Amino acid sequence: MENNNIEKRNFVLAIVFSALLLFAVDSFFPSEQHSVPAPAAEKPSIENSNSPVQLKPVPSPQQAAVKSYAPTPSAVSIQNQAATTTTMSREQAVDEYKHISIKTPSVSGSLRLKGARLDNLYLTKYRETLEENSPYVSLLSPVGTEFPFFVEFGWVSSEPVLLPGSDTPWTTQDTELTPEKPITLSWDNGTGLKFIRQISVDTNYMFTVSDRIENYGSKVVTLFNYGLTGRTNVPEAQRGAVLEGMVGYLSGSLKEFPYTKMDKEGQASFQTTGGWAGITDKYWMTILAFDQNAPNVTVKFSEQDTSAGKHYQTDYLMPPTVIEPGQAVQTTNRVFAGAKELKLIDTYEKELGIKRFDLTVDFGWYYFLTKPFFFILSWFNSLFGNMGLAILFFAFLLRLAMFPIANKSFKNMAKMKELQPKMEKLRERYGEDKMRLNQEIMELYRQNNVNPASGCLPMLIQIPVFFSLYKVLYISLELRQAPFYGWIHDLSAPDPSSVFTLFGYLDWPVPSVLNIGVWPVAMGLTMWIQQQMSPKTPDRTQNLILMLMPVMMTFLLGHLASGLVIYWTWSNLLSMAQQYALKFESKKQKGKA
Repeated sequence: MENNNIEKRNFVLAIVFSALLLFAVDSFFPSEQHSVPAPAAEKPSIENSNSPVQLKPVPSPQQAAVKSYAPTPSAVSIQNQAATTTTMSREQAVDEYKHISIKTPSVSGSLRLKGARLDNLYLTKYRETLEENSPYVSLLSPVGTEFPFFVEFGWVSSEPVLLPGSDTPWTTQDTELTPEKPITLSWDNGTGLKFIRQISVDTNYMFTVSDRIENYGSKVVTLFNYGLTGRTNVPEAQRGAVLEGMVGYLSGSLKEFPYTKMDKEGQASFQTTGGWAGITDKYWMTILAFDQNAPNVTVKFSEQDTSAGKHYQTDYLMPPTVIEPGQAVQTTNRVFAGAKELKLIDTYEKELGIKRFDLTVDFGWYYFLTKPFFFILSWFNSLFGNMGLAILFFAFLLRLAMFPIANKSFKNMAKMKELQPKMEKLRERYGEDKMRLNQEIMELYRQNNVNPASGCLPMLIQIPVFFSLYKVLYISLELRQAPFYGWIHDLSAPDPSSVFTLFGYLDWPVPSVLNIGVWPVAMGLTMWIQQQMSPKTPDRTQNLILMLMPVMMTFLLGHLASGLVIYWTWSNLLSMAQQYALKFESKKQKGKA
C-alpha cells in the first residue's frame, strides 16, 4: 500500500545509504618428476638450427597421457626443503645457490642458475613506505625465505626422457642480465638433447624466455613446454578487498580465484587459445604470457598444503612440440613481473598482442567507467602536479555534468519543502483514511507540478560513479603514496590525523573504530548539513535513520583512502553551493514578481 511520496523517497535514500554502508564494510574488512634417461646416442649434426617453432600434432591419447605430467615440481621442492631447513633471510637464500644479477631501470635482483628460476626481484621505482630510506618493494623471493615467490619454465614428456627441472644446474658464461645484454643458459642431458635458453628483459617488467632444443639423438622426441609462478605463505595484508590471488584471461573470459576461494576449491583448470595467467596483488603482479597463437593450452590454478605452508601456483602446459632427429625447435614465452602501471600494460597489450592484458588491473563491475576515470585523473594529475587537486577538479566536472539533473531535483525538493504545511493539514484531516490521504497528496503534487521521485535520480546516478571512483582510488598505483596538502602524505591511505587524540596531543589507547581524522569528520558534517537543507518526513524512524547515516558513514569511510573521503567532502560542498545558489535565485525571482 502506498504511503506519502516523501516518505517513499526518504526510504529509498535510506536503502541507498545502507547499500553504501555495506559496500564500505565489505571494502574495509573486505612434484618434481623426471623421466628415465634414454640410451646415449652419437651426436649427429643439427639441421635447420635456425628454424622457427615447430608444433606438430600427436595422437589425442598421448596428449591425454601427458596430463599426469602437468608442471607441479615447485610445491614438492618447497616441501622437501622446508623439512630440512629453517627460514632464512633473503641474503642467505640467495647465497645458497649461484645467481645471475639482474639490473634494469625498474627492477633489480637475480636469477638462480639451479633450475633457471627467477626468484629474487625488487621493484626499484617503489618503496615499501614513505620513509626516505625505506626498502624497495619486494616482489619475488627465494625458497627458504618466509614468503617464497618465484617463476620457472621447463619441459615435461610422457616418454622416458631426461629433462631439465627445478634442480638442474644450468651453465652460462654471462654474469649479468640487463636490457642491453640478454643471458644464455645451456644444459645437455647427455642422451641426445641439448637445451639452450635465452632470457632477456626490457627496461620495465617484461621478461622474454626463448627455449631452443637441439635433438642430436636418433629418436623422435615429443615434449610439452610449461611455465609456472608459485608463492607460499601469502602475507595476510595481501588478502584485501581488491582481487589478490590467481587470475587469468582464458577462452575469452576473465577467471578470478582469490586466495580464499582457492583454499576451498583446491584447483581449477582450463583450456585456451591465447590469453595469460598468473598471481596478482593490489599493486604488483607476476603474469605468464604464453604463445598467443598456440591452441589448447592447459592452464591450472592450484593450492597445496606443504610443510612450509600453503603453496599457491599458476601454471600452463603448451601443446606438444615434436623434435625430429638432427633438428631443432624454439619456443618463446614471456612473464611480466612488476607494477600494475596501466599505460605500460596497455602498451604491452598492443605491441605484443597479449589479449585483454588490461584486465590484470581489477577495475570491477563498472569497467566502462573506471578505466576512463583512471585516465582522466592521470591527465589532470599531469596538469596540476598533484593527485589531490586532480580529484577535486574531477569532482567539479562530474558535478557540472550532472548540473541539469541536480537542478531539477533541488527545485522539486524546494517545492516539496514549501508544501510541508499543506501536507500536515491533509494528514490532520485524513489521517485515518490512508487511501484518501494518498489521493489528496498526489493531487497536491499534481497541482504544484512536483515529482517527489526526482530527488532519488541524482543519487541513483551517483552510485555507479561513486563505486567506480572508489575502485580507481583504491587500486590506482598512481595514487599510492601520492601526497596532498597538510598532513595528507598518502592519498591511498586513511587520514592519519586523529580527532579523538587531539591530533596526537593526548596519549590514550583509542579503539581503532574511533581513530578517525579531520577529513572524515568534515565529510560527515557536510552530509549532515545537506540533510538539514532537505525536506523532512514526518516518520520519526526514517528521520532517525537518516540522521544517524552521516555518523555511521564518518566512522566507516574514515578508514578508507583519504582521496575518496576528500572527493566525497568536496562533492558535498559543491552540492550545497548549488542548492544555496538555487535558493537565492528563487528568492530573487519571488522578489521581482
